[in-house]
Amino acid sequence: MDPAEAIDALLEELYRQKAAGVKRVSVSDESVALLKELAGAAVVSATPKPAAPVAMAPATKSVARPATPVTKNEGTIIVSHPLPEPPVIKLPSGTKTEQLLWLQKTIEACEVTQKHLEGKKALFGRGSETAKVFFVGEAPALEEVEANRSFVGPAGELLSKIISATGLTEKECYFANLMTWRPKPPTAFGKRPPNASEVAFNRPYLLAQIEIIKPQIIVAVGAQAFGALTHSTTPIMQIRGQWQKVDGLEVLPTLHPNYLLHSPSLSNKRLVWEDFMQIMTKLGMPISDKQKAYFLPA
Repeated sequence: MDPAEAIDALLEELYRQKAAGVKRVSVSDESVALLKELAGAAVVSATPKPAAPVAMAPATKSVARPATPVTKNEGTIIVSHPLPEPPVIKLPSGTKTEQLLWLQKTIEACEVTQKHLEGKKALFGRGSETAKVFFVGEAPALEEVEANRSFVGPAGELLSKIISATGLTEKECYFANLMTWRPKPPTAFGKRPPNASEVAFNRPYLLAQIEIIKPQIIVAVGAQAFGALTHSTTPIMQIRGQWQKVDGLEVLPTLHPNYLLHSPSLSNKRLVWEDFMQIMTKLGMPISDKQKAYFLPA
């Protein structure tokens, strides 16, 4: 179990219970011990707390840079440098295939991106050029980096099963991550979410893919994806299932499959399925009685 993902899942569950009106949560001694063990790994490795979310401007505007964070760990100074201004992307004329190829080559030629890839390939979107639904993921997981493919591994497999249950096919979908590289942990411990500077730099590449594909619907899979698209800092559990408008496009935030993998309760599965039924409704797809009953209590 990745401690960072486990803690993220715990926080999302607490947000869900808070939104449902729960005021107190009982925690067993065994659970407290496990939390100490998970948190202890982070303390030993001195993983810094994520910076407070910073509102990001579009790529064509200047972006204010937060102060350079410095973390001290037993005599070692770890400095995270802010990135240059985000690239300004002006797509050339041509077919979608030609535009996607141009964009991919542009990303591969980006010196900043290459510096962070450390020998790996930049993660580019995949899927149909005529996709109806554009799925935006978070910073890539190790499996995605190794396969150089968005939404693979256990989380990707679960998302594929959910999509298949709606009746949508891979030919109707496009998948991309908000980051072209995996944020390197400042220490050897676990993963970390991208900071505001990293998201701001990669955002134009994501928006360019959306501009090329021109989907009917964008699905923000997880809090990182939703924040990158909308600049919102609202917890995903409070905003999931509520349609948003981004540059005239319909955006639906939903929970990341990792959350279901770590907290696979019937009620959590139902929340995600309700979001996907909204997608079906928006696309004019029929919903059978069997589908309407998925993940409801017996």
